Amino acid sequence: MKLTFAGTGSAFCTAADNFQSNMILETSNTETGQLARLLIDCGTDARHALHRLGLWPKDFEAIYVSHLHSDHIGGLEWIALSNYFIFHRHRIDLYVVNELIDPLWEHSLRGGLEVSDHGNSTLETYFNVKPLQPEGSFNWHDVNLEVLPVDHIVAKNGKMQSFALFGTTNSTRFFITTDAIFNPDAHMAYYRKADVIYQDCELGPRWSGVHAHYDQLKTLPDDIKAKMWLYHYPAYAKPDAVADGFCGFVTPGQSFDLA
Repeated sequence: MKLTFAGTGSAFCTAADNFQSNMILETSNTETGQLARLLIDCGTDARHALHRLGLWPKDFEAIYVSHLHSDHIGGLEWIALSNYFIFHRHRIDLYVVNELIDPLWEHSLRGGLEVSDHGNSTLETYFNVKPLQPEGSFNWHDVNLEVLPVDHIVAKNGKMQSFALFGTTNSTRFFITTDAIFNPDAHMAYYRKADVIYQDCELGPRWSGVHAHYDQLKTLPDDIKAKMWLYHYPAYAKPDAVADGFCGFVTPGQSFDLA
């Protein structure tokens, strides 16, 4: 099993060698033995990021959506239309927490996908929708993926959560935070039991308050930092993460063996 970062940038990253932080989980299909790919989030620049890796929409069996910001869902219209019209109605399983399904369609995808020459469509026209519970789990071939609500935006008038993933393979436990504020009390149990952590990390002089900032992450215990890779960073000069006790910053296209 392998995890590859199609990009490692933040939502607004415009670095020529980087794209938004979408990931590809690869394993063997337990029924056919063929290669299976799960795309973890599909942002606005996914078509460029995937093209750089030699991949097309038809090359994926499934997509997981963590939350509804455009750097995580902005490429879904391209995936849907490409698979329907170019790749002979190839259908992808769409794993999404049930409370996100209606707003994903009504507020993000319906305008571009509903009206077509084949008649009015729904989300199910393009995807096999797989609703998930906010604190549930699902099995995807030989990996169990636990869905974990994490706070992303906490404001006076409401809260936006992202849905992190804690994966368990035959030999590795991994934690992908997705977009999350610095909240060590809430995340520490998962930090502790993970063998490897992929952590949302903000850089630069401005602390947005909606992502974990590098200076905050430096305060984590040494044993946690020693198994933590940093991603979702903007195009600022990066500090020496290894010297500060981390595994380092994930680089675009980098892969990790999770078997």
